[in-house]
Amino acid sequence: MNTLLIGPRASGKTSLGRRLASRRDRRFVDLDDVVLDGFEETSVRAVWAEHGEEAWRAGEVEALRRVLAEPDQVVALGGGTPVIPEARTLMEAARRSGAARVLYLRCSAVELRRRLARTPGDRPRLTETAVPDEVAEVLARREPIYEQVADAIIDANGNDLDGLVERLEAALSRID
Repeated sequence: MNTLLIGPRASGKTSLGRRLASRRDRRFVDLDDVVLDGFEETSVRAVWAEHGEEAWRAGEVEALRRVLAEPDQVVALGGGTPVIPEARTLMEAARRSGAARVLYLRCSAVELRRRLARTPGDRPRLTETAVPDEVAEVLARREPIYEQVADAIIDANGNDLDGLVERLEAALSRID
């Protein structure tokens, strides 16, 4: 079974996913890396600038389809992946078949803004405002979808990564 981590940018999907995969002796996959491999550009921002959001989203769907074909992985999805109807259909089919469980890493807008201000990373803007300033708006749009597709919701506020991984493991044991 695959474990899919969803949530907004800076919610900890990659950091926590790596630790969870290590603890469970599973392969870790960052879906953004898989998508990026399908383009000549070397950054997400460059792909968006050259090809646009639509091309990136199509790449996410295809990457997710390929990743879900393999078992026993911890997969960090892009923040927008669950918003794509085709990706959501793939996720829901994997959940129904028992091939995947979805954990939503919930963070407050204040926490996300703090993290993004400290480490902005390779993130394109999703609105007309700067990345840290768009957090509340994007979160308000996406959170209902995250909640809808999640098997469990984990409070990912704070910096205690080991404690957060323990919460993820506890949630997985309750789901299974």
